[in-house]
Amino acid sequence: MPKRKRFVVVLCVLLSSALLLAGCAAPNTEESAVEVFTFVYMSDLHANPSIGDYTPNGYVMANAFAHAGAPQLLVLGGDNVNNASCAEDWADFWKGAAGHLEGITVASVAGNHCSGPLLAQQFDYPNTAPERSTEGFFYTFTAGNIFFLMLDTNIMGAGNASDAQWLSQQLSSDAARDADWIIAVGHHPFWPIVEVPRDAMRAQTMREVFLPLMEAGGVDLILSGHQHVYARTEPMLAGVGMSENGIMQILAATGPKIHYQPTDKDYIAIAKQIVSYLIVETTVNTLRVTAYDGEGQAFDSVQISR
Repeated sequence: MPKRKRFVVVLCVLLSSALLLAGCAAPNTEESAVEVFTFVYMSDLHANPSIGDYTPNGYVMANAFAHAGAPQLLVLGGDNVNNASCAEDWADFWKGAAGHLEGITVASVAGNHCSGPLLAQQFDYPNTAPERSTEGFFYTFTAGNIFFLMLDTNIMGAGNASDAQWLSQQLSSDAARDADWIIAVGHHPFWPIVEVPRDAMRAQTMREVFLPLMEAGGVDLILSGHQHVYARTEPMLAGVGMSENGIMQILAATGPKIHYQPTDKDYIAIAKQIVSYLIVETTVNTLRVTAYDGEGQAFDSVQISR
């Protein structure tokens, strides 16, 4: 599939229900009349291990779902609990969710803290999620007009040919071709923001082995987590170059665990040491991402258009 022509617009952020930052354009009434598919993205909901308190998640979920207008889908970027093989950790996670996930379909990727077999049993996935195995926790599904690639970045650092073949097959599938948008979700970032040597090594391999397939296959957006900051890259092409025809990565960390200090990277458009979640809205021609802090205040927004 050839790369789809598009452009990126950084949007002004809503300050309150009645006040916009100077320079914001008026709402497009034609666009608002178009059918919109909305989902919420969160990552790294696990608690600080020294405290084990998952209750802040319920407060953030309540804010997120209220802003998103009762979405049908929640996508999780991994590390939902500290120990995925511990049933007690999962019980604490659900206690923290405080009933907010009832009636919402949830799809999660595997993080480095939540790659155990219990992950596949926790949520009502859009498709049957795979059990954790030597082949990894890879799967795809379509929701609304979006084709989701759910990646197991725990093993993608090995650059396995079988994983690359699976990715290529999925991107050439009818489901991918029929979708208006393709979003890849993986726990570890392709472009790190925090200086961690093993994260950098994994990212380099993922960019070398998998990113060319994603670019050729028309992936529009990468959602990640792991490094416990908010960070949005410039649209990136060929792994390192910034281009409006490249793929943007957005990293969000939602849970109460400590947030790291981002470093200065020329490919990072914005980075904040903050609790964050995303609301993603798509139409046939636009994909809009708005980032919110833990108090439900919008602080970053970007739109990809065709």
